[in-house]
Amino acid sequence: ADALSAVRDAQPIGFGIFNPSSMYRVRILCHATSHPGLFREVSHILKEGDEAKAIRVIVDAKLRDAMKSRHALRLPSESTDSYRLVNGEGDGLSGLAVDVLGGRVAVAMSSAAWCEMHKSTIMETLEDVLGEEGLEVIWRTTPSRLDQDGYKLSSADSGEEDYRCVVVTESGIQYNTYPYSSSQKTGFYCDQRDNRLQVAELCKDKRVLDLCCYNGGFALTAMIHGGAAHCIGVDSSPDAIDAATANANLNGLDAEKVQFVRDDIAKYMKQAQEEGREWDVVVLDPPKLAPTASMLDRAARKYHALNRDALRLINKKEGGLLLTCTCSGAMTQKDGGQFFLQTIKGAALSAGRRIGLLRVSGAAPCHALDPASFPAGAYLTAALFYVSPEEES
Repeated sequence: ADALSAVRDAQPIGFGIFNPSSMYRVRILCHATSHPGLFREVSHILKEGDEAKAIRVIVDAKLRDAMKSRHALRLPSESTDSYRLVNGEGDGLSGLAVDVLGGRVAVAMSSAAWCEMHKSTIMETLEDVLGEEGLEVIWRTTPSRLDQDGYKLSSADSGEEDYRCVVVTESGIQYNTYPYSSSQKTGFYCDQRDNRLQVAELCKDKRVLDLCCYNGGFALTAMIHGGAAHCIGVDSSPDAIDAATANANLNGLDAEKVQFVRDDIAKYMKQAQEEGREWDVVVLDPPKLAPTASMLDRAARKYHALNRDALRLINKKEGGLLLTCTCSGAMTQKDGGQFFLQTIKGAALSAGRRIGLLRVSGAAPCHALDPASFPAGAYLTAALFYVSPEEES
């Protein structure tokens, strides 16, 4: 009786979606302390039994709040029209992300069962709010994350490919993207925006190697904003190399100064070392190597090998810079971020190169975080190292 009385007298702290099949049993969408006005409004709506209206009110409020925070970051701007508008837990909408591309399209990315179950309500709200900004809303899903959340997509959820192009601008550089296609999520990653600019500032008259270059972001930024002497981008994906080459042409770059090569980066680095080739700045930005914590040890060995080989390619006489990245949350978060840095230190010892850490950064600020409720949202680490000249033995 005491327990029942305690439950009856309990003070609600918020509202969320319960999912017994998910590793996240409850995704809190409205906290009483952080959104007291919204909490009271939702309480009244739920007493009337209108769950769809409650979802609509919550999404509307959180979306408008997210828009204000991006405006505070001066997004969009004359030089950048593509950015993360909603970043899941960071904007109070766990399992939902929204990227704005080219000031024309908003790609909503669902990775939680509640988003799929309330898809029509969420889409209506997004279209109402973002339609005011002249944005067309596209719905995309992340099947692997939905599967973890206990939601199985039906074959009807997959449509035919649509390869219409949307040109986006980041830091004054144009990129072709294909948000209507299902390839590579939205077709553009804006989380490295600030890191691309920061490393570009250090590339004046330098030879730059961009490993796992995807659509050429680091190489193009180094060339256009950094005044690099020469850039080479390497990626194993033929689609990525085609996209990077097209983006270089789109920005009118000299094909002799910026080139993109399709190859496995480990194979490319080994051959480059055998040929005695060197670079002043090397960027290593591999895909997620540790999707889960259980794969961390194997991923660490891969990060060690890739960084060891990358370090061996840096100018032995003059030294140079290595910007190395991980987008694996398990790697970024282990030991407060020290595990990844120690992995690079071990790689440097194996390579016989002396390194010094200059800067550690994360995703661009439009990838908002709520560290109190979801610290695992910090997934990206970009570590800049100075690599000393190789000493003669």
